[in-house]
Amino acid sequence: MIIIRPMAIEDCEAVHEIDRACFTDAWSLTMFEDLFYYPTNFYFVAEEREEGALCGFGGIIASIDTADIMNIGVLPEYRRRGVGQQLLEALIIQAETCGCEQMMLEVRKSNTPAIQLYESNGFHPIAIRKNYYSNPIEDGIIMQRLYKK
Repeated sequence: MIIIRPMAIEDCEAVHEIDRACFTDAWSLTMFEDLFYYPTNFYFVAEEREEGALCGFGGIIASIDTADIMNIGVLPEYRRRGVGQQLLEALIIQAETCGCEQMMLEVRKSNTPAIQLYESNGFHPIAIRKNYYSNPIEDGIIMQRLYKK
């Protein structure tokens, strides 16, 4: 069973390892540790309850009326099991709790599974950022989700 909970500073090393397993342009450990200095950062982890091991994470920066999804990562062996969906739902709820009117994100143009996940949760593409990603160089799709008022 997977549980979603707020990320704690003690989770940073495990989250950093998940990030490295998921992305070619992974963040440094210090970048994850620095998240706790800012009250506008909200990060969650997915934990395998039986083993107590982390299998995914996701986070937003919420400012004024917009929440930017910074990253969502799920270990390959846990993909297609609803973990990404659970993390995204936690982020959507957190953004709404913060009073945000919209959510924004960038996703690699080739990341079809992530694009499908976002679209199934009300995100839609609004622009392309040419050569946004490195390692390899690739366009990013900017996606937006509006909250109904």
